[in-house]
Amino acid sequence: MRCANPGRAAFAAAVLAWLVLLSACASQPPLLPGPAAAYDAADHRDLLTRYAPLIVPQDQRQSFNRVGRASARTDDDGTEQVYVDPAQPVYYVQQREFTAGNSTYINLIYRVHFERVPFSLWPFHLTAGRNGGLFVIVTLDERQQPLLITTVHTCGCYLAFVPTSYLDRRAYPADWPAYTQQVFGEELPARLDYPDASTPDQRIVVYLRSGTHRVMDIQVVSPTQVAANYRIIPATIAPMAALKQLPLAQGTASFYEPSGRSQGYVKNAHKPFEFLLMSWWALDPRVGIDKEYGPANETGTVFYTSLKPWRREASDMWPFADFLEYWGWRL
Repeated sequence: MRCANPGRAAFAAAVLAWLVLLSACASQPPLLPGPAAAYDAADHRDLLTRYAPLIVPQDQRQSFNRVGRASARTDDDGTEQVYVDPAQPVYYVQQREFTAGNSTYINLIYRVHFERVPFSLWPFHLTAGRNGGLFVIVTLDERQQPLLITTVHTCGCYLAFVPTSYLDRRAYPADWPAYTQQVFGEELPARLDYPDASTPDQRIVVYLRSGTHRVMDIQVVSPTQVAANYRIIPATIAPMAALKQLPLAQGTASFYEPSGRSQGYVKNAHKPFEFLLMSWWALDPRVGIDKEYGPANETGTVFYTSLKPWRREASDMWPFADFLEYWGWRL
């Protein structure tokens, strides 16, 4: 694969970094006075619901900040439309095992989607477009202790890792920061400390910035803190496979393009700014478009997390052990 001109790529990277900083604020979100709206799908029936994160939008009053349900309809002219209904919050979930070294781990995968990232020039929303989403992946060890939290937008961008106090520091990448980390303009904790390993039901809370749905903080809180600080909005749990069986008239529709050059990409998830500013040097006309998460030979697209064209397969998040190794984690 031919690489972009180094000088042009460097200039584009500088421009992109400036735009990202314009669109984000690195301040930590304080606990809001009074209960903050928090989506929650936990009912403690199984691992997936036990570790389901609370998701706290910065401004839940705006429909585009609300967790929604992937939906389909037919317009008057017979055209199929796929959209996200912000009135019906759903966590799409999947549980997978993977092996790294001599150990087996469990990934609890949570996928949520939003109506849109609104167009905005100030602050600039690079990811403006419809039907975008976010993954929160909780990695458990063989004792079902949470070791690592991985967050990434459903296009593969804005990847972040936050290890917990259950993960041996020898597994961290070299030069991992002690307290906080910078992730494309957002400041996240470098580690989550579980204050008392013997206390059950401690919850992971993910805070999202208004408009862009960027992860701007992750915390671990006790059930008492949940009750005191959050107004819970119940979310439905649905299997990841439900995204390919959206009710439509007398049949079903897929959230993803089923075939052709756009196979595996979310329908109607156009990202015009990313196409104009990034596609030419990333060598991908669909850069930034949300996609299915799965093996590339089945989905039709690689869920890459590095913009380097020559690192797409290496940074693919589906073979999770290889993905972690690529990013410097040594489980």
